[in-house]
Amino acid sequence: MTPIKQYFNLGSLKFPFVKAKWPSLVEHRPPTLSIGARFETKWSRTIPVRAIRSIITDYLTKPLVRLIAEPTIYGLDRISEAPTPVIFAANHASHLDTPLLLTSLPQRYRHKTVVGAGADYFFDKRYKGYIYSFFLAAIPLERIRVSRRSNDLARTILTDGWSLILFPEGGRTTDGFAHEFKGGVAQLALKTKIPVIPVFVGGTYEILGKHMSIPKKGKAVVNFGYPLQPVGDDPYAFAKVIENEVARLADEVYSDYWSAAINQGANNTPSMRSDDADSWISDWNRPRYKDLKTSNEKPWLSLPLTKKNIQ
Repeated sequence: MTPIKQYFNLGSLKFPFVKAKWPSLVEHRPPTLSIGARFETKWSRTIPVRAIRSIITDYLTKPLVRLIAEPTIYGLDRISEAPTPVIFAANHASHLDTPLLLTSLPQRYRHKTVVGAGADYFFDKRYKGYIYSFFLAAIPLERIRVSRRSNDLARTILTDGWSLILFPEGGRTTDGFAHEFKGGVAQLALKTKIPVIPVFVGGTYEILGKHMSIPKKGKAVVNFGYPLQPVGDDPYAFAKVIENEVARLADEVYSDYWSAAINQGANNTPSMRSDDADSWISDWNRPRYKDLKTSNEKPWLSLPLTKKNIQ
């Protein structure tokens, strides 16, 4: 033993001068990575990040969306006096839906709205979490199972005065038709008493559907509805109300305002789902649907859009 080692007797040093030993009777588990629903996004709602994101949204994302989708926006008058915060609930056909919705919102919502994104898809890697949180103010939400952490985060966001964009279907459509609205968004609204603004988004499936990796230039439409006040205690019943209102907004776009109002009054609003026997979409497509399976075309989503004064 060298004189230095003998003098300092390094072998006898204990914590905190050396790393502590793990107790032999305690299971040693690897540290949990902060990904998925555990990814921390509070930093993305700080003032400096919000300022940078606002510039990107207004001067980069918005012109790019306009170039690709040429959106026509209806119903802004319906939400001109809506409260804040609110929950925007829309059908979901494309990754384009989120930037399209964000850039279509009025200024008072646009820069204080977060997007609920699937924790298993958008936050499965840390770099993806940072990208989506920075550019879209996205927060991770569990869509495979019920998660108290996700529910608490969404409620905290609303309590702090932020609005939410959520997709009640839980994911993008694979065939251009809407899927059943799940009860999560409705339950959140009922628990917080925050109004829901239904939104219909059309045309994005053909521009950037789930089967596409590169967007194709096209025409999209966004139609905002009147705020829905959460009532009752059954989230599935309220989810059905939201779905029916989004279907009525779709009917407005692809027919006209008065026809949609008459259909709603007669409880005859066309369904957006292909498995609904009363869906005019399903009936309209039935003669050609077999051929459409390989053509990636959905005629109900590519009908010519005409300017209408929707009040």
